[in-house]
Amino acid sequence: MAVLFVAYVSAAKLGIELRVAHGVITPVWAPTGIAIASLVLYGVRLWPAVALGAFVANATSGLAPVDAAFISVGNTLEAVVGSMLLLHVGFRPAIDRIRDVFSLIVYGALISTAIAATNGVTVLWVSDELARPYGSEWLLWWIGDAMGALIVAPLMFVLWTRPWRQLDLRARLEGLVVLAALIALSATVFLAGQWRYPHLLFPVLIWATLRFQQFGAVTSSFVVAAFAVTGAVRGTALLGHGSTTEIVQILEALTAGVAVSLLILGAVLAERSEAQRQLAAAHASLAEAQEVAHVGSWEWEIGSNRVTWSDELYRLWGLEPQSVELTYERYLDSVHPADREPVRTIVERALESGAPFDFEHRLVLADDTVRWIHGSGRVIADESGAPARMVGAAQDITERKRIDDLRDSILSAVSHELRTPLTSIIGFSITLKDKGASLAQRTRDEMVGHLARQAEKLDRLLADLLDLDRLRHGFVRPHLRPTDVRELAAQVASDHRSNTHSIHVDGSQVIADVDAPKVERIIENLLANAVNHTPPGTKITVTVEPHDSGVLIAVEDNGPGVADEQRETIFGIFNRGAASDRVPGTGIGLSLVAQFTALHGGSAWVEESTSGGASFRVFLPGRERAEDRRDSS
Repeated sequence: MAVLFVAYVSAAKLGIELRVAHGVITPVWAPTGIAIASLVLYGVRLWPAVALGAFVANATSGLAPVDAAFISVGNTLEAVVGSMLLLHVGFRPAIDRIRDVFSLIVYGALISTAIAATNGVTVLWVSDELARPYGSEWLLWWIGDAMGALIVAPLMFVLWTRPWRQLDLRARLEGLVVLAALIALSATVFLAGQWRYPHLLFPVLIWATLRFQQFGAVTSSFVVAAFAVTGAVRGTALLGHGSTTEIVQILEALTAGVAVSLLILGAVLAERSEAQRQLAAAHASLAEAQEVAHVGSWEWEIGSNRVTWSDELYRLWGLEPQSVELTYERYLDSVHPADREPVRTIVERALESGAPFDFEHRLVLADDTVRWIHGSGRVIADESGAPARMVGAAQDITERKRIDDLRDSILSAVSHELRTPLTSIIGFSITLKDKGASLAQRTRDEMVGHLARQAEKLDRLLADLLDLDRLRHGFVRPHLRPTDVRELAAQVASDHRSNTHSIHVDGSQVIADVDAPKVERIIENLLANAVNHTPPGTKITVTVEPHDSGVLIAVEDNGPGVADEQRETIFGIFNRGAASDRVPGTGIGLSLVAQFTALHGGSAWVEESTSGGASFRVFLPGRERAEDRRDSS
C-alpha cells in the first residue's frame, strides 16, 4: 500500500504539473493505469492507498480539501470498478488473448475512466473551478485517464508475468537492439523536429511485437507514448495548429490507436503460439499413445498419390520415421504376397462405395520378418462427391495373433490329451459300475490300475497347466535347499518306471542348493519326453555330475535323436518337434523344463548323445551364481 501510494502521488504530480494541464485536469494521467493494475494484481483491498494518493495529489495542487476529497472518491471508484470488472471477466495479466485486450479497452479504458471524469468535472463545475466548457474538460479528463489505462496498465500487467525469463541470451540482446532503435527513432521523430515522419517507427514497432509478442508491444507503446507527450510539451512535435493541450490529445489518440493495434497483434501471436504449443503437445501425446499401443495413422491423397504416415507407422514397417517417400503402390509391395490381392480388392471397393473398411493382413519387413497388421480406414469425398482422400489407422496385432495361435494350440493339445484319459476313465468307470460284480477280480484290478494311471496322467496335465500360468504371472519363486540331486533323480526314475523302456541312473552324489520339487519336475518331464519320443526298448540314462560349481543333469537315449533345426525351438511352449498326432504329449513338458531351469539361473539345451540319440542337458549353478543370473535376467 505504501508503494502504491507513493507511485500514485508521484505520477499524479507529474501529470498535473505539465503545462498542458488545466489545473488538476490533465491529458497525462498515469495513476489510472497504476491503480487499476495494482488492484488487479495484488487485490482490491489496496483501494485505501489509491484514495489517499488521489486526495494528497489533488489537495496539494491548489484544490480545496473538500473538492480534493470528492474528486478522490471518483479516482478510487475508477480503480475499484475497473479492476473488479476485469477480475469478473477472467482477465489474464499476460494479455495473451484477444478477449483480454478488449476487456482492458472496454472495462479499463472506457467504462471505469468515465466514472472518474464525470465525478471530477462535476465537482469542479459545482465549485465553479472549470476554466472551459464542461464537455471539453470532461473529454480532456477522460482521455488522460484512458491513456493511463491503455499505456501504463498493460506495461505493468505484462512485466508482472516476468516474460524475460523465457528469453535466452540471444533474444535478450535482440531485445536491447530493438529498444535502442525505437528510442533513437522516437527521439528523432518527436524531439528532433521530424514529426512528419512517424511512419519510420512502424517497422520497429511491428518487429518488437512479432519477436516478443505482448512484452514487445506494451514496452514499445510506452516508449513511443512517452516521447510523443514529451515532444508535444516541449513544442518539437507540432502536430496541427492548436494549443499544446490539443496537440497532446491528438498524439495520445494516435498513440492509443497504435497501442491497441499492437496489443491485438501481440494477443493474436500469443494465441497462435499457444495453439501451436497445444498442437505439438497433442501430437506428442498422440505419438506416445500410438507408440505404446503400436498404432499408426495414415492419409492418402488420392489425386497426387501422396501417402502420409505417422512416426509409429514407419516403425511398424521397420523404417526410420519420415525416412522415405511413400505411395500406395509402395505400401502394397510391403504386403505379404498371399494377402496383396485381397487388400487391393478391399481398398478398390471402398473407393467405389465410399464405405469404411477394415481388414487384417501380413506385412513382410526388409529383413523378411512377418508381422500381422489390422488396418481400417474411410474415404473422404470432395465437394463433387468424388473420393479425394482416404484416412485410417493400422495396428500391430502380431502378439494378438501369437496369443490366438497359442490358444488354439492349447485347445488342440489339451483337448487331445484330455480326451484319451477321460475316455478310458469314463469307459472303465461305467463298466465297473454296470458289470463290476460279474467281473473276475484280476480284471477289476487291471481296470482300477488303468483308472489310476489315467487319473495320474490328468493330474500331471493340470499341474503342468497351472505351473505355466503361475510362471507366466511371476508367482513362482525358487526355494533353494541343500539337496542330494543324484538321490532325487534315482527316486524320480524309480517312480517313472516303464514297461517299454529301461531307465538307468548314473553319476556321483552331488549336494547342491536347489529347489527339490522344481528339479523333480525337470527330471520327470525329461523322462516323459524320452519315453514318448523313442520306440519301445530304448535305453534311457539319467546322469548327475558336479559341473562348474553347480550340477549337470543329463537324460540321454539311443533313440532317433533331435534334428539340428529343431534344437533351438524345442523348448518352446507347445512345440512337439517332429511328433505326429500318434505321439502323446502336449508340448508343455520341455517348456516347463526350460522355465524351471531359468528360475535356478541355469540353462537347458539338447545335443546328440554318443549313441546318436538325444541328450537333454540341464545345468543348475550354485546358489550365488544362480542369484546373480536371476538378478541379471
